Amino acid sequence: MGTLRTVTLNTGFDDYYTVTGMSWGGLGRMQDFRSVCSGKGVSCARAALALGLPVKAYALVGADDIAHYSERLAEEHLDHHLVAVPGSTRHNLTLVDGEGRQVAAHFVAKGFTLEGPEAVAPLFERLLADLEPDDVVTLNGSTPSGLPDDTWAALARACRERGARVVVDAQQAAFRAALAVPGLTAFKPNDDEIVALPGVAEVEPGERVGLALGQLAATGVRIPLVSLGARGVAVLRGDEVVTMACPVENPIQSVMAGDAFVAGLVWGLLEEADDEGCIRHGLAAAAAHVAGLSGAALRERAVANLALAG
Repeated sequence: MGTLRTVTLNTGFDDYYTVTGMSWGGLGRMQDFRSVCSGKGVSCARAALALGLPVKAYALVGADDIAHYSERLAEEHLDHHLVAVPGSTRHNLTLVDGEGRQVAAHFVAKGFTLEGPEAVAPLFERLLADLEPDDVVTLNGSTPSGLPDDTWAALARACRERGARVVVDAQQAAFRAALAVPGLTAFKPNDDEIVALPGVAEVEPGERVGLALGQLAATGVRIPLVSLGARGVAVLRGDEVVTMACPVENPIQSVMAGDAFVAGLVWGLLEEADDEGCIRHGLAAAAAHVAGLSGAALRERAVANLALAG
């Protein structure tokens, strides 16, 4: 079995406050606080570890925080390689409803600002040196200000040249640039991010997903899909657009569900599932995460969800 190698260029700390009595201008109660190392690739790696996959996270971290960040990942038994960039790592805010009536709200801080591609070269060089042909590389999230639009595309191309499978979970110009890389395994845009594709923003909302799926399929990507959030995932079945989903009886958190989906998709890839089987694995993992589970409980629920996803 290959290894999942996630890459994150905009990391952070996600600070979770569990509150009751939320009222702007009023007084509420803070019941609990926790902070976790975050960034889309780090979150994906955490979910993959819970699913029992061999995984290593590669990430940029602010020099002010890199020792602490590494220590925290080590405490989670999450294998990692970090490269320092100037300054501090951002803190994102998540408000969790202590009464369980509302899905958590997430507020994202500004990411790193870098002075060109030299800042990421040491991280990319280490990843490429570690790669084995059976590995899966996920390129996760936004790229810092100051990097060229083709940063993810260049790394994806280098990974493919070494025989690795590549999943791109990127946005805006970085997403568009990656479309030109041949032989990718999957893109994971959501139904907001697809407006970065040519012409998609100009058509009626009901036509956008189908147009986007057609454009993704035309790139030759193995698994074209569009995430629909709580509604599941849109895929092509022949010429027809269909929706695949996995029910969640009591949704607790939507934040990082997409990262859990990517981890589940790789779970399917490493188990040699077919294309829709990989998507079912992704949906099963995402649904377990949305139910508020982590660690061994996430894997147990994800395995059970496989029978429900589709």
